[in-house]
Amino acid sequence: MEALGFPAINGLLAGIIAVIFGVVIMAFPRILNYIIAIVMIITGIGWIAGGSLLPGIVSILFGIIILIFPKILNYVVGIYLILLGLWLWFGASAMIAGIITLAIGIVVMFVPTILNYIFGLYLIIAGIVAIGHFYGWF
Repeated sequence: MEALGFPAINGLLAGIIAVIFGVVIMAFPRILNYIIAIVMIITGIGWIAGGSLLPGIVSILFGIIILIFPKILNYVVGIYLILLGLWLWFGASAMIAGIITLAIGIVVMFVPTILNYIFGLYLIIAGIVAIGHFYGWF
């Protein structure tokens, strides 16, 4: 029997944590960009401690840039989606997927915080589904 589920979020505690983080991200959407920047800085420190100097420096620099300009991350994702959409449409001959990806990239460029809201909504839904699985609702 197939069941609705999200592989990364499973169990009661993970579901509750996902819902809480989803609500926090929906209330304060920029916090997600700051969290990503802090994780990049910590990862850069780990790279340097592990002996990989160049990836560590690059990761720390990008983390600092995102801390200073938090919306730049969303714009980078928007540019990526536009380029991917163009490649899908013209390079891979996947016109429908290319048009959809291109349209989503353009929307992200005009409304960059939409990515944060979508991720927050994903966490809320995934958390509810995980809680539902724990209690046997699904």
